[in-house]
Amino acid sequence: MILDLGPLALLAIAGAAFMTGLLHGTTGMAGGVVMAAILAHPIGIKAAVPVMTVALILSHLSRAIMYVRESDWSIAGRVLLFGAPTIIIGAVIFGMINPTVVEIVFASFLISSFPIKYWARRHQLTTGPKLLAAASAVWGMLAGNVIGPGFFLAPFLLGTGMNRLTFVGTLATVTLVMNVLKMSVFGVTDLLNTDILLLGVLIGLITIPGNWLGRSLLKRMKDSDHRIIIDVLTVLMILNFIYLASK
Repeated sequence: MILDLGPLALLAIAGAAFMTGLLHGTTGMAGGVVMAAILAHPIGIKAAVPVMTVALILSHLSRAIMYVRESDWSIAGRVLLFGAPTIIIGAVIFGMINPTVVEIVFASFLISSFPIKYWARRHQLTTGPKLLAAASAVWGMLAGNVIGPGFFLAPFLLGTGMNRLTFVGTLATVTLVMNVLKMSVFGVTDLLNTDILLLGVLIGLITIPGNWLGRSLLKRMKDSDHRIIIDVLTVLMILNFIYLASK
């Protein structure tokens, strides 16, 4: 796969990896799904997801380390306790469905994130242990199939009262473990091979300096600006996956 892409394509992917790393460091999410959307064009969505699963292990690890003091470990533990089993189920299902269905799932999941977010904001959602457990189980099933399920989980994490720095750190820790679980499932199927692993590592390493730069931008950002950026990116990603599914 890597040799087939050619030097110019690899250079473009490297540039996109840095920019999406910057985006990921600034918002705490969106970078992975944006990069998956970009990769889906040259290599297809079925290859893009395992590539990004590998890349995001490195990306999330770097951000989990950066925000280790701000992270809420008790909330991260609860999310993973209830989300881990459904992550594995979702990853197994991903291996069975065709690329068009995957693209439709991506678009549908992003579209559904809007009413969930605005409902949570309008009702000033307060997330208790039972609601967080239920949301984590649903998130896990999504996480096994798509890149960027933080869009769904975000309002429930924010509903616990955490600020944007704690949110980014906690989500990075949760999604790090999530991607390790996904890679483990992909590793026992034909979805993960040497080319996918190498491309994922390359992208993951390039995102790390972007994450560091994004962290400094996040500290200067207002919570309202953070929400607007996420909403704009969500719309763009919906349009992208609708386009891919219609080809």
